[in-house]
Amino acid sequence: MAMALQHSAVDWAYNVQRTDSSGLGTRNGTFWPRGRTLGGSGAINSMVYIRGNRRDYERWRSLGNPEWGWEDVLPYFRKSENMNTPSLAGGAGAKYHRTGGYLNVEQRIDNRTLNAIIKQAAVELGYEWIADFNLDRHVGYGSSQHTVIGPTRCSPAKAFLTPIRNRENLHVIKHALVDRVLIDERNVATGVSFVIEGSQRVQQVTARREVIVAAGAINTPQLLMLSGVGRADELQQFGIPVKVDLNVGGNLQDHVAVPLVFKFYNLPDSTTDEQFAQINELYNYAVLNQSQAIARTGFLDTMAFLNTKNASDPFPDLQVFYIGLPKGGRYSATLANNHELSETISASVQEADRLTPAVYVHITALNPKSRGRVKLASTQPRDHPMIEANYFENSDDLHVMVQGIRLQQRLFQTKAFRMAGATLHRIDIPGCRDQVYDTDDYWECYVRQLTITTYHPAGTAKMGPATDQDAVVDSRLRVRGIRGLRVIDASIMPLVISGNTNAPTMMIAELGSDFIKHDHADL
Repeated sequence: MAMALQHSAVDWAYNVQRTDSSGLGTRNGTFWPRGRTLGGSGAINSMVYIRGNRRDYERWRSLGNPEWGWEDVLPYFRKSENMNTPSLAGGAGAKYHRTGGYLNVEQRIDNRTLNAIIKQAAVELGYEWIADFNLDRHVGYGSSQHTVIGPTRCSPAKAFLTPIRNRENLHVIKHALVDRVLIDERNVATGVSFVIEGSQRVQQVTARREVIVAAGAINTPQLLMLSGVGRADELQQFGIPVKVDLNVGGNLQDHVAVPLVFKFYNLPDSTTDEQFAQINELYNYAVLNQSQAIARTGFLDTMAFLNTKNASDPFPDLQVFYIGLPKGGRYSATLANNHELSETISASVQEADRLTPAVYVHITALNPKSRGRVKLASTQPRDHPMIEANYFENSDDLHVMVQGIRLQQRLFQTKAFRMAGATLHRIDIPGCRDQVYDTDDYWECYVRQLTITTYHPAGTAKMGPATDQDAVVDSRLRVRGIRGLRVIDASIMPLVISGNTNAPTMMIAELGSDFIKHDHADL
């Protein structure tokens, strides 16, 4: 389960730099978990499979990346996929989905009672119900898809490495940390140096064709900068010889988020029974290995993509997730701990589901205008880099969050929510006590205090044409000024897509692999 993997040995466990405008109610600045294991963050995430929409990729193309329009990337989404929900694979879905790929995708329902209440409320408010967010309609409420195989996670490692683990041309070294890319005097990448955990001996491996960096939006820029690829002034500050002066680490984007909690005082008795049954299924599967039922993530099936400015706009600027919390306080405690909320706020959050079932609501601003930066903190690869998220640097992002809260409050006007005895849990936030509750000023304060992430950092090795001064890689993902070096991960996104980044990152890898094969046709 994603919550249990945060702050664990397979998590890099980063924190962004605290500012006076965001994350004020956290202990150490907004917490950013990142996968430190085979499969990367796709091995510790919440397994949501969302591709984004046509406009996302048409924007990439319009920025000077001709291979990245919607019709160009759609075949590479399909190439990976094994859509294991028959109702989605056929009919209108046949253009968008396929079976037979390495990555298993399924649609499922964890808590039918709570899903039904949210769905009924959304329909009452006039929202369109969307059966598949990965087709051509996106704004409304609908059902999510997940990268799972029955009761188990289908991480990128399980999907793509396990089937080929016996190939002679595949060699995986675990517990190894790369400290730099080896770049010779001609600016050709020749290999990497690395250290295996528990050893002080630096080892090297050379590349006959290319070095591929796929370390993610935080570790990729850190590694490039340690290797002499980055902003000259910053590299010189650390005494690192400059191989090429590029805006590595800039253009950082993330889907900033804020939590709400709904309490339900009048749910059917069967809801509690269902929640206990889900917990028992997970125990039986994980501990006794006796169940073939789906191991529950907590995520409800229902998700929303909304537009806060124009309800009829076909493209969203807001995404909402819902997570069921059985009464007893255990799950809210995990959430509060994972978000590293301050003591008073954490205690208040944990009151939400202590005596009644609740729903955690994760409101996410898509298409952020604020930009951050990843910087080196030292020349030591094990030291965490400095992450400046710069949340709400552009006030438009803050306004989207407040309007997202207002849209969620509309649910309480519905018959479905009234019948379920739904109320909004009021979290005690010391920093907002002087604000009048439920005013826009109060909610702006709330968002600045409870600033969290949707775990989607991107853009720190920006893809773009030679005319783009901020571009680090070209449209075929080759690092500018260095031969034989490519970046293939979420850091190349010029603009973060409108949804979860896991599926788009795998698409980037599929398309990037074809670039490699094309450029080395003699392979």
